[in-house]
Amino acid sequence: MVAYGAGVYYLSSQSVTPVAGRLPDYIVHVLEYLGLTLLVVRALNGGFITPITQLTQFTAVALAVIYAISDEIHQLHVPRRTASLKDVLSDTLGAVLAMGVAEAVQRLRGRASGAVLTVKLYSGADCHLCHEAREILNRVGREVSLVVTEVDVGADPDLRSRYGDQIPVIVAGESKISKGIPDESAIRRRLLRMSQRQG
Repeated sequence: MVAYGAGVYYLSSQSVTPVAGRLPDYIVHVLEYLGLTLLVVRALNGGFITPITQLTQFTAVALAVIYAISDEIHQLHVPRRTASLKDVLSDTLGAVLAMGVAEAVQRLRGRASGAVLTVKLYSGADCHLCHEAREILNRVGREVSLVVTEVDVGADPDLRSRYGDQIPVIVAGESKISKGIPDESAIRRRLLRMSQRQG
């Protein structure tokens, strides 16, 4: 990441950049900051395996934009170079696109691992939160290979006494990962981690 940032600084220090004329300037800026932001995300997140939080995404984009602004200020002191708001906007677009690329990388790695998680959703009749938990598992299942079995606790006195006041309850393997009001980001994060450990 540091070497990449130094490379961006070096190119900005040149009166004429080596790629000038080969690609439109706005495309160069988008690609340049897409790459930089991916490296920042990787550094902040400790790689692409652990789910990337919204705070990490925001921080990475913010750091990239701050660097882009400082780079334009730096160019004011380079002969035949000027500062450009359009370039900052192109850099920002590259940083935002990097978030989509990072998410795609995570999804591909999760599918490539081949790990299949066995998940049980303990639910009950007339449970609107259970419907919400079911929809969350459907969405997460597009990123992680899941085999989901739904169990109605009302049909089993033992399950009713164990889970009745906690439903919906989500159990992955032998671990209870959610009960009561489902938190989609927490469920996704836990299932991704479990899938990656199995892979």
